[in-house]
This record gives sequence, structure tokens and C-alpha cells, in this order.
Amino acid sequence: MSVTAVIPAAGIGKRFASDVKKQFFAIFDNTVLYYTLTALNRAYPFQEFILGASPSDYEYIEHQLAMVGIENYRIVQGGSERFETVYNCIKVVRSDSVLIHDAVRPFITTELVHSVIDASLKTGSSICGLKVRDTLKKINGETVEGTVNRDEYILSHTPQVFRTSTLIKAVENASEFDIAVTDEAQAIELFRKKVAWVPSTPDNIKLTYTEDIAIAESLVQKYFG
Repeated sequence: MSVTAVIPAAGIGKRFASDVKKQFFAIFDNTVLYYTLTALNRAYPFQEFILGASPSDYEYIEHQLAMVGIENYRIVQGGSERFETVYNCIKVVRSDSVLIHDAVRPFITTELVHSVIDASLKTGSSICGLKVRDTLKKINGETVEGTVNRDEYILSHTPQVFRTSTLIKAVENASEFDIAVTDEAQAIELFRKKVAWVPSTPDNIKLTYTEDIAIAESLVQKYFG
């Protein structure tokens, strides 16, 4: 199956208390982005890698790609929001299917990548996620309004895989209604298309806060040691 890997890497990491963008934060000898690229490159023979980024970061990203040994890539200009960056990337995708993955989720397995890609064959769209383990409450401000059925919910992760033409139309549809989607599957949902899901892994964390670095250090040893 011909798939292009799209990595939105234009974020500034507002919640990540560091002068360095979190995708460029170094854990031991390499950056978070390096580990993410390495994991994806190991997992699947992608037709191409497309990264959305700030022009000021192009040279640095090219260096990271070279370190991983990825030569089949393009870098396009990112937007002010994630969905804008993804849209700029998917407009230039040449393959029938596209895999979207967060630049700051480096701890993915080959099995997970293949599982999400295989699941996309059923509906054209697939995600991975974790079932909710804890009791799930609905709140309103500082007040608890009730308990919801956790069996009906998952925590959405990346990678997510879509038919390219459908995703482009879905993102354009969301933009027409001025909806800033938080992941690409949301755009597909708003476009009234089905999305399949497969189990993710607890290790597939998204680095969001500086406190996550301690966990990431142990996972780097596990996945890249």
C-alpha cells in the first residue's frame, strides 16, 4: 500500500516550558523529532515524508532527516494552527493514502503503524487510541455534573491514516464552517465518514509538558537504546 507520512512540525509548544521547541528538544544525544523520524522510517516503506514547518527551521529539519537517512522528503511551510499545517502538507501528497503523525510522539512500534494502515483499508480512515481506564466524569467549571460510560470512549492518538482525497475534502469542509479541528479524524467525522480504530499502546505518549521528559528518557532507552 502506497502511503505518505505527514508530520506537522510547526508547533511552538505553548505548554512546554522551554526556550527550545519541544520537537527539537534533546533527550540524551538526539532530538525528539529525530526519534520520531527514526521510528517511522523503521516501521514502513513510506513513499515520501512531508514535514510542515516554519521556514526558519527548514535547515535544521533537513539536518535531522539526513541523520536518520531519509532522502525521500519535502518540507512545506506550516500554518499558525496544526490543521493549517496538515492541510498545506496533504495538498502536495502524491500517494492514495496518508499517515499523519505528531512530531512529538516518538515511541511507536512497527506493529502499531501497520495495524493503523491495515485498518484504514476497511473505511478509508483509521486512528489508534487507548480505552479509558479511570472513571470518567463530565464537569462544568468546578462542578461535577455526572459520570459517563467510559466503555464508549477512547483517548485518540496518532498515527492516523486516511485516503488522501477524502482527507483534503474533509479539512476543507471543516474550514468552511470555521472549525479548528484538534485531530484529522475530527474533520472526517464532521464530513460524515466512518473512522476505524485500533488499540494504541501506553508508551505512545505525546510530549506536552517538560515534566514528560523524565518519562521520555526511560522510553528512549527502551525503544532506541
